[in-house]
Amino acid sequence: MGCVWWGVAAFQRFGRPPETDVDRAERVAGLHFEQHPQKGRYYIPAAAVLSRAADGVPVAYLHYSLGGGDDAGIGDFLRTYDLPLPGTSTPLPADLRAALPGDEPAAGLLLPDGRAGRQIFVVERSSGRGGAAEVYVRATGP
Repeated sequence: MGCVWWGVAAFQRFGRPPETDVDRAERVAGLHFEQHPQKGRYYIPAAAVLSRAADGVPVAYLHYSLGGGDDAGIGDFLRTYDLPLPGTSTPLPADLRAALPGDEPAAGLLLPDGRAGRQIFVVERSSGRGGAAEVYVRATGP
């Protein structure tokens, strides 16, 4: 009986992989797959950075690269996460551009998301497939 209990305890303790900074960044942004279980799919960020503001609040920076088409385009991304259509062109925050390891654009279409502490920008790419875009996210929160 003791061996069974030890096995159950070990599985509960070690059966689930530890949460990574990428997981935590997605959770702060509200884009982790466990936060949208009814969708049955999700997107994996091309880059994710988890930092802290001066007051200790977590700050998540995410970059998603969408290839386009019906299955991996901006329309599907917005539907997957129940996000509104992009609005007006707005400069990307300087800290977002500095945090991500790439050549981020100066501006993108800001989604009128309404969630406090989260900004989502869409930069459409011209490619052979419609819906190709880069999505940049800056989010703060617990």
